[in-house]
Amino acid sequence: MSYSYLFFKHFFLLVLGFVLMFAVHKIPTKVFSKLSKLLFYVAIVLLVLTMFMGESVNGADRWLKIPFLPFSFQTSDFAKLALIVYLARQLVKRKDQFDDLGIVFKHILLPIGVTMFLILPSNLSTAVLVGFIAFVMLVIAKFPWKWIGLSAAGAVGAFSILLLISSVAPEALPRVETWRSRIVKMFGDEEQINPTENMQANNALAAIKNGAVPQGPGNGVLKHYIPEAYADFYFAALIEEGGLPMAIIVIMLYMWLFFRFIKTGLGSENTFATYMVLGIGIMMMSQVMVNMMVSTKLMPVTGQNMPLLSMGGTSAWFTCIAFGMVLGVSREQMRSSKKETSTTGTKNQINKEVEDAIA
Repeated sequence: MSYSYLFFKHFFLLVLGFVLMFAVHKIPTKVFSKLSKLLFYVAIVLLVLTMFMGESVNGADRWLKIPFLPFSFQTSDFAKLALIVYLARQLVKRKDQFDDLGIVFKHILLPIGVTMFLILPSNLSTAVLVGFIAFVMLVIAKFPWKWIGLSAAGAVGAFSILLLISSVAPEALPRVETWRSRIVKMFGDEEQINPTENMQANNALAAIKNGAVPQGPGNGVLKHYIPEAYADFYFAALIEEGGLPMAIIVIMLYMWLFFRFIKTGLGSENTFATYMVLGIGIMMMSQVMVNMMVSTKLMPVTGQNMPLLSMGGTSAWFTCIAFGMVLGVSREQMRSSKKETSTTGTKNQINKEVEDAIA
């Protein structure tokens, strides 16, 4: 598969993605709040369908075919976004009921656990990412630490039980051996590991070293020896061709984007919008950090794309939809600000006319 084909395919997906972004940013934030439960239920149905009808890629059933279209998509991409919207709504709606374990378990903790459980068999890293996003959102909403600790202990216990079950019935978690081997390759003795078994990580590091002298756009050599260099190891390929300066520029752009997300979220008078925007920002930066850490061998090999840059297929659409939701919140802030300015100006004009009349 040529890189020219991948470039134009990604460009086409981004063009459609920006159309989606523009359309979504016109939708009022309150619509997402009202649809949050429906979006979550749809996400759960899609995840269940993926478990039984998903298309296998690299040994993982993560993809669901879109009827009548030549596309498949990772249902976990939709589920992450749907859960963020759902949690934002529930954290606002249940704020005065945080001390009631029965209510928060049913409406907040259980949905998080179900989402992670359905994603886990095919994609451990995304399941952990979902848990991390949810954890940060709970902390931001000042959710009781006793319930956070209890749910974390429950998640660890449930995962341990699943591992025990898989040792007896491997089909329960068919990717356990993959997870184990990747952890061994990351933390084991390199002298005892066959270099060909750790080819991805080793070649990624070699590509980064080769970037000491930037090879130029499209001239990377070692990227051809890195599986998924255009996706899971995008950061390594970027450094090989653009060098350290390009890496710094990309990192700074993501940090600036994250800062804008924080500013937009905290600047909103709508608490739901605040939680939603911050959740999306955390999701974006988490994916960026994982991609960079995998490429630099700071964590075991796993598949997380660099938002908008990696050849992630339809995941680019969900990223654009998420960004459109953030832009929608920003648009409403600007409209509110203009309305306040206009109202203030009108009041000042009336006061001036009254003073002139009295004089």
